[in-house]
Amino acid sequence: MKRAIGIGIDAGGTFTKIVAATRTGRILAQQSLPTVPEGGPRRFVRRMADSVRVLERGLGAKGSVTLAIAGEVDLDRGALRCSPNLAAFEGFPLRRAMGAALRRRLSLHNDANMAGWGCYAFEFGRRFPSVVAITMGTGIGGGIVLDRRLFTGSTGSAAEIGHARIRDGSFPCRCGARGCLEAHAGSYGVLRTLREVLRERPRAASALRALRRIEPKDVSEAARRGDRIAREVWERVGRALGQGIVNLVYLLNPDAIALTGGLSSASPYFMGALRRVIRGESFSTPFSHTVIRASRHAGLGALGAALYSLEDAD
Repeated sequence: MKRAIGIGIDAGGTFTKIVAATRTGRILAQQSLPTVPEGGPRRFVRRMADSVRVLERGLGAKGSVTLAIAGEVDLDRGALRCSPNLAAFEGFPLRRAMGAALRRRLSLHNDANMAGWGCYAFEFGRRFPSVVAITMGTGIGGGIVLDRRLFTGSTGSAAEIGHARIRDGSFPCRCGARGCLEAHAGSYGVLRTLREVLRERPRAASALRALRRIEPKDVSEAARRGDRIAREVWERVGRALGQGIVNLVYLLNPDAIALTGGLSSASPYFMGALRRVIRGESFSTPFSHTVIRASRHAGLGALGAALYSLEDAD
């Protein structure tokens, strides 16, 4: 009997990762290549289909395929509605075009939803029926699995956790609103919080003051070295995340929540503040049940897509 192989394609604005995996999450092959969005969606489809065929030849077998993409996905049409980094792909029938190129049916999903499935199926090994992933990068996204089924909502727009309001009249968000979780805990939220703390404490020493160009990883490194300004930044980010998670737990009562993505590596500096917010809730029952942790695995979007393709093929 041939083994079942799932292939996940995680397309971001800069790079695309392709993973082939078994049902248990064992990675058989993987590849990373530039997305090159300026080449347009047709060229992207040709390149991805060629890459999948090369990967399959190396494995000696074909797999089921799911394409995960950064942006708002129209699940009915199999197309990207909106994506800041892949604007050239908007409206293009990606699912149909990729399916035709590979001569098989495939599914198309938002990348954060596939990270959510990766958390459910691999990070937590399907031990928990209801899992939420919070993806932390330039923005904040999410993926929700309820009762072992991916939850996408009526328009495929569920789990836009980054645009849940946590504070009225505070930082402006790129979506046009104020007080979104993303505006406080996404990468640009981290840098905005840093500027706020530096203004509030003009005499406080910090190595970050000398840097001309600062990225969130610099704030993490400074926190690792004990920089008090950096530690305060992550304290505030942790409080913001805690407020967002409190709302999630009250609404969904999940078994587990995993923080994924590049910024989750700073969890040693913000997790304490996050947990203090949660411990401050007087209604403790749902919080005592929910496991909350930073993900222990990278690349859950591509792996989650590979595992979901096997689920979708059944």
